[in-house]
Amino acid sequence: MIDVNQIDWNEAWKKPHGEEEKKSGFISCGRRWTDPERCRRFSDAMKEDNWAGSYSRIQAMDITPTSRILDVGAGPGSLAIPLAKKVAHVTAVEPSGGMLTCLKENIAEAGIENITIVPKKWEDVDIRSDLNPPYDIVFASYSLGFPDLKEGLLKMDAVSSKYVYIFWFADMRSPWQRNYREIWKDLYGVPAPSGTKVNIVFNLLNQIGIFANVEVTKEESVHKYSTFDEAVFDQKVGLNLETEKQEKVLRKFLDKKIKIENGKFVHREISLRAKIWWEK
Repeated sequence: MIDVNQIDWNEAWKKPHGEEEKKSGFISCGRRWTDPERCRRFSDAMKEDNWAGSYSRIQAMDITPTSRILDVGAGPGSLAIPLAKKVAHVTAVEPSGGMLTCLKENIAEAGIENITIVPKKWEDVDIRSDLNPPYDIVFASYSLGFPDLKEGLLKMDAVSSKYVYIFWFADMRSPWQRNYREIWKDLYGVPAPSGTKVNIVFNLLNQIGIFANVEVTKEESVHKYSTFDEAVFDQKVGLNLETEKQEKVLRKFLDKKIKIENGKFVHREISLRAKIWWEK
């Protein structure tokens, strides 16, 4: 039997990432969001009903009108923009060129003046020169693309004076692996990852002496497209598909999954989500 206390959870985080990058079915977050148009489609979906999809995470954090907040991996401002309307200030760290374009456009559209952008990867951010700590709340929402997770989490902890929140996949599986597992072998020639994975984020925090709280929920992601071809293209890019054979498999699968709702082609996905948080 494996003694979990003897596992280096930071190395466990690095190993799967290193292996996944060698597979045709993997595309990093940085590569996925280099295209501004793809970012705009994602941004438009997040902005629906005045950023309604973001409020469950906002409500899950202990914010006040005087809060100073650091958003690590802000994307198009999915949380930063609605948060900025409720708190004193938001610092948004975002390295991706496509997402930065959308973030700036959304800030200008909303007429917001209390967001500061730091256009860097979190691992490249210098606490002294790039930030103005401490922050009441530091969070990362599905943006743990850190090569060294331990270093990234400790840096988040170091700049927080009250709370740190991590929103991540509870079962350590991306929506791609969970929602495409029935055609995974047809797409990539290898079986979909099987078995139960432990939550590396929680275990690593425990190992470095941060005893966090965890809340797990089942959530639905809704993707809306103007045409079926647009849906296929978007999912094809996310799955890093390269051949006509792969696209044919994907089209057949999406033809069964996508529904037309109010003139839009809608793709719904289910995943297990975790809120991991601790108080300083």
